[in-house]
Amino acid sequence: MIVFFLAQKAVFAQVEFIENKGQWDKRVNFRGDFSTGSFFIEKSGFTVLLNDTNDLRKIHDFAHGSSDPKTIYDKELMLHSFAYNVTFLGASSTVEPFPDKATPSYNNYFIGNNEKNWASNCKLYNAITYKNIYPNIDLRYFSTSNKLKYEFIVHPGGNPNAIAMRYDGAVSLAIKYKELVIGTTLATVKELSPYSYQTGNTASKDVETKFIIKDNVVSFKVEKYDQKATLVIDPTIIFSVFTGSTEDNW
Repeated sequence: MIVFFLAQKAVFAQVEFIENKGQWDKRVNFRGDFSTGSFFIEKSGFTVLLNDTNDLRKIHDFAHGSSDPKTIYDKELMLHSFAYNVTFLGASSTVEPFPDKATPSYNNYFIGNNEKNWASNCKLYNAITYKNIYPNIDLRYFSTSNKLKYEFIVHPGGNPNAIAMRYDGAVSLAIKYKELVIGTTLATVKELSPYSYQTGNTASKDVETKFIIKDNVVSFKVEKYDQKATLVIDPTIIFSVFTGSTEDNW
């Protein structure tokens, strides 16, 4: 499902979401790459892929001629990775993505000899929105600085209690200091305590919200809020927690 390519991308660069036009698994709608992994957006959730930074460093050294060429035949050149998936339980099966903030560039993928796997003019976007993923609730992905953000926009009539996210593949799942801590074999990923606020005819107002875990399903507990105004629940994934390197991406 995954093809690695050479690119210069700093940890703190804006993550751009690349449309899938057949070059990747059909379950993937968009893919975003950061310095040591990838983020795959799917219709009903997302997948996070992490690569071992030590392995990336060895590959980087070999590619730039700073290691013994014989290393290519050594098992040490193997790239170890880890992935976990998040599924939005009970989400709409007919939801469609609405990409926006398109960049002026595009990617071409001519992989292998089978032209069916080739894709050209694959556009890149800075944000993706899934409208009504739950009734009257939109889901939006975007990035800023070294952070990947996904936010739920709960319009009047929407019920934040309907949001349920099942984490599959993680070694562990816990809440520490109000943050969601996801254990993997390579590093610990953190999602900051969700920042929530309301918008409407009046000025924005913060709303206390916290994560709740039951088995491997994560939901939100939202304190008293105005159900006639729009509520935004805004978790943040910190890239630097699991990237940690500015080496070339493969």
